[in-house]
Amino acid sequence: MTTAIVTDSTTSLPEEVRESPNVRVVPLTFSFGPEETYTDKVDLSNAQFYEKLERSTAFPTTSQPPAGAFVEAYESLHAYDDVLVLTLSRKFSGTYDSAVMAAGMVDRPVEVVDTKSAEMGSGLILLEALRVIDEGGDFEEVKRTVEAAIRRCKILFAVGTLEYLEKSGRIGRAQRLLGTALDLRPVLRVDDGEVVPHKRARGRKRQMAALLEEAKPAAEAGRPLAYGHVRAWDSLTELRTELGVKGQFVSEIGGVVGSHVGPGAYGVAFL
Repeated sequence: MTTAIVTDSTTSLPEEVRESPNVRVVPLTFSFGPEETYTDKVDLSNAQFYEKLERSTAFPTTSQPPAGAFVEAYESLHAYDDVLVLTLSRKFSGTYDSAVMAAGMVDRPVEVVDTKSAEMGSGLILLEALRVIDEGGDFEEVKRTVEAAIRRCKILFAVGTLEYLEKSGRIGRAQRLLGTALDLRPVLRVDDGEVVPHKRARGRKRQMAALLEEAKPAAEAGRPLAYGHVRAWDSLTELRTELGVKGQFVSEIGGVVGSHVGPGAYGVAFL
């Protein structure tokens, strides 16, 4: 057989893709203090996680998967000739390093690629890989397609507050927005694997307009597109309606990424 794909739990995917025989998802973990550790998207429902996030006095910390978890995934795909691993950005997590370490521990071809993205961005990149695999492409074609998708991938997201990005230490170059106007509703983007400011907006309507301004040309051009949100279904529905595109999938962001962007965040990714 041909190429199999391994990714981590921060990659948003339709459920049927997560269950594909040539796809494995290796979970990260998060902890609310030393006594409470959970497996991302497994141990708690998203609703349970966000209730805990809002209620807990301890801010959750996230942990990359151990190398052994990746080794197990690689070895379970023995029926495939090659394994391509797609991880979230190295600037967000040490997951890439765990995957690389594991690749050196197995006696088979494994190649690890940093998507420089997460959630719906990583999901779109992975779907591009599967498209080429389904069309009969060989490993090098799959890898070239993934590298091109990484270069094209854009993620834009709106947050209700910068509090969670600040607490998690993942605020990146958006740090300079802290302490600005109280009604500041920034639109952020992921650039080269890092969170950066895209546009400052005052009020929710202008924040939505800023998202639409960037995403509409991609939607009108028919580019692959996906949505994600954290307890922001109404805002996301408005965004989808305004863009007029259903997209490849809609995901509710899980606990690992959701703890960084916070409830009320929503956004769009496109290639």
